Amino acid sequence: MGERQESIITRHGDKGGWKINEEELRGALPEVEANIALDILKTEFPDWDKTPLKLDGIKRSLNLGDEVFAMLPDDCVVVVMDSGKDRAQLTRALAVERIYQLESNHNRENPKEKKRIDMLQVEEGEITALLKDSDDSTWRPYGDMRDKEGISESEALFRWLNDMNKPDSGVDPKVAPQESARRYRLLVEMMHKEGVGITSDKPVVLFGVGHGGSLGQAKYEDIGVRDASETPQFCEMFRFGKDGKLEGTKHVEI
Repeated sequence: MGERQESIITRHGDKGGWKINEEELRGALPEVEANIALDILKTEFPDWDKTPLKLDGIKRSLNLGDEVFAMLPDDCVVVVMDSGKDRAQLTRALAVERIYQLESNHNRENPKEKKRIDMLQVEEGEITALLKDSDDSTWRPYGDMRDKEGISESEALFRWLNDMNKPDSGVDPKVAPQESARRYRLLVEMMHKEGVGITSDKPVVLFGVGHGGSLGQAKYEDIGVRDASETPQFCEMFRFGKDGKLEGTKHVEI
């Protein structure tokens, strides 16, 4: 097994949508990135006339590819998966294609210091189901607060985490956010456990696209969430150790 085993699970919460318009896309992105986005939309999501991410969300997804590529060892296996939700699928597809492009560019420009990234995309239902979000029944009243009280999603998420983690919350453990955070930790442990996950002589990196509820709970448990600004952002990377413990996060800017 490679010496370095790491997991990066990202949250992309750019809700909304963008009506696909090639001219607008080319005006908003550099040519190489616009070509990636258009190719992904045409080949992987040909029936869409509107994306489940805003245009800014598409930009963030491509930038996510840059951030992940910069963190990867020179010779590694990257295990890729998403939760199956349309926005997670698009984020994964854009980021992965950007990583492929950056690897090709790097190797062309640095022939003596090449990076070799073996990408393994996992679509097995029982495994990707571990990346599902927290049960929506607990979140729904807090999501409604955004309209009723005019608060931000971050503030609603902060209230939800605090209330769900009170000793007397009265929430069924089967639908509590602790359950979804446990699933994410289980996924990380599975991927890095010899004989169960991916075995390789190279370092293995898990790159998954998940959701803010589960990742927010993991952050609450391992690092702490003191105010709304520390809840998961629209596009943020969460780095887990191979034991499933959250080690740190990084916000991905446009």
